[in-house]
Amino acid sequence: MRVTTVLCAMGLVGCASLGGGVGRETVSQTVDVPVDTAVRIARTQLELHNYRVGATGGSTLITEPRAIPGEVRDAAARREAEYWVVRVDVGRKTLGGTEIKVRGFRLPEGRPTTPGSQPTMIPVTDSDQRLFNEIQAIAGWIGDAARRKADGS
Repeated sequence: MRVTTVLCAMGLVGCASLGGGVGRETVSQTVDVPVDTAVRIARTQLELHNYRVGATGGSTLITEPRAIPGEVRDAAARREAEYWVVRVDVGRKTLGGTEIKVRGFRLPEGRPTTPGSQPTMIPVTDSDQRLFNEIQAIAGWIGDAARRKADGS
């Protein structure tokens, strides 16, 4: 059941990434490590910070739905538990280097419970500064670890 939920989330995140939104949705880092190394580093950093990677596809990682931390949850909405997923895409840049892109998607209807269900997914933008700061932090963890690897530390 969990595999089905994660696969649905992966498909929806892929579809949601095609839609336009207002504001900035992606935080990017450029590093000097190979793509496969950057993917391994991204997975490790997510897991070190208690995110569970649920779906992978080539150089894309998507976390399992996770409750938005209480301190960044929308205080106005006062929701008990709102969930989100994080998507990390890693790719080679044309002029050299590896680009890591981190995006987040809210699941305002809660954690999917029905196999094959397709919950609404809303891209996190910089208009929600508290949650967007989480995306920036995640990109920072991954970028910093990749730079340490590139420097041989």
